[in-house]
Amino acid sequence: MTHSLLATLSPGPLDIVGDVHGEIDPLLSLMHHLGYNKDGWHPNNRKLVFVGDLTDRGPDSLAVVNLVQTLTEARRAQCVLGNHELNILLEQRKHDNGWFYGEEFSDNGYIVPQRLANDTSRNRVLKFFRSLPIALEREDLRVIHACWHTAMTQSLKASTDAITLIDQHADLITKRIEHSGLDQVDTSLEHQNQNPVRRLTSGPEARICPPFFASGKTRHEQRVHWWNDHKGIFCVFGHYSIADGKPRGNDSSFCIDYGVGKRWTERRNGTTSGFALKLAALRWPEKLVVFDEGESKQL
Repeated sequence: MTHSLLATLSPGPLDIVGDVHGEIDPLLSLMHHLGYNKDGWHPNNRKLVFVGDLTDRGPDSLAVVNLVQTLTEARRAQCVLGNHELNILLEQRKHDNGWFYGEEFSDNGYIVPQRLANDTSRNRVLKFFRSLPIALEREDLRVIHACWHTAMTQSLKASTDAITLIDQHADLITKRIEHSGLDQVDTSLEHQNQNPVRRLTSGPEARICPPFFASGKTRHEQRVHWWNDHKGIFCVFGHYSIADGKPRGNDSSFCIDYGVGKRWTERRNGTTSGFALKLAALRWPEKLVVFDEGESKQL
């Protein structure tokens, strides 16, 4: 089915779910506390919206993808493309997406329990990811995985395939900086910040000295807090985990990623409830944040 990478957000009241990262049980619990049944139906005709990063780290990425695909095909939910989905589409193996390739995820010798994909499930996942838009919008609300950049977002209207679009811009950027003399770090930053697919799904970055180690590699770049300058239509995004308790957003934006992707670290230490790392949804237009264990707070 042909679709634009900038799609129309469903009308009516919404529940916008943060990065799930393979945590199927918290997702089912959150849906219950929000008033949805297992089929994604809500008595008040609410709809679910997922901000991407459905997979990796958690115990059952396949179950999460299967559920979200079922809900979107039934028109009871929408979902945008996150950087973790994009990595899989680009066949980029990361330290935490081995499940897709049938490989275990380990951290300092600890094997994180995960369901592994096979050829059949891999093909299904890839087909679903390739069908996802990058951004959703309507008059009062916008949803994206990492960063709203108006000009780059509007450029999605004429595009129907994220991989084709990312490759087109990668070629253009390479040609533009071919004789610029930029070093490897600045070249990487050009491809991150000037390619709309990368910027919208993983946000703008800037050079940092000294480098630091995170997510399995040494990093010479740091994330830019783009939301500090965001104005206009309210934007809900994920990507920037607020597990440290520091909110990301301003009066016109809000990050709904509460860090559930690292919940396996709590389970490893014996925690079974009362988790510090949570899955959450923002109820719109109420601006009420609901968490997977039932608590809530007003923005």
